[in-house]
Amino acid sequence: MSQKLRKIMVENVITVEPDDSVQRAADLMNLHEISSLIVVNSEKPVGIVTERDMLNRVINESRVPAKTRIADIMSKPVVTASPNMRAGDAAKLMLEHNVKKLPIVENGRLVGLVSLTDLLRCEGVVQFLNKLSLDGAWTRIKKTVSLYSDNEARQRRKCPLIIEQGFHVGCRDSKCVWWVGDECAVTKLTTHFPFEQLQETSVDA
Repeated sequence: MSQKLRKIMVENVITVEPDDSVQRAADLMNLHEISSLIVVNSEKPVGIVTERDMLNRVINESRVPAKTRIADIMSKPVVTASPNMRAGDAAKLMLEHNVKKLPIVENGRLVGLVSLTDLLRCEGVVQFLNKLSLDGAWTRIKKTVSLYSDNEARQRRKCPLIIEQGFHVGCRDSKCVWWVGDECAVTKLTTHFPFEQLQETSVDA
């Protein structure tokens, strides 16, 4: 839990600007296979745009992506942290604000990015969070934390899409072919489709 964000953060952060179009943001997400982008103005983070923002504020409202500005759909204000903040404190901050991405700012400019998953993998962070109340956290945040709360259970968890020699194998975490970005695609799929339907799409590892 004592590890500083400076040693954890991703430094090469993909960004967009407030006046960029939603279409450009979607193209960047597809190109880099990511689900969110930090919005910057003169290198300072001013918001974040996610797939959920695009769905709720563009598709559902029948807006034209090429004509819609990022400034009109981004989530703001954005919660940020210092590179010297400890991993445990950063995870607590993310839970308090119900966010899964945390831009890292130094001297007023964006220098990195950490995800909640990054922090949960740090030694001692899960144990620290288990002592806190998650009552105010959103369901998707709770699911992410609970996945890492019991490492043994996580490794025993059988994946419906990965089969070896006729048997479903346990969770492989980020080493798995179904690990996309910073989350498990299988976990994401099972929130939308019945387990039986996933079994029909099972493939050999």
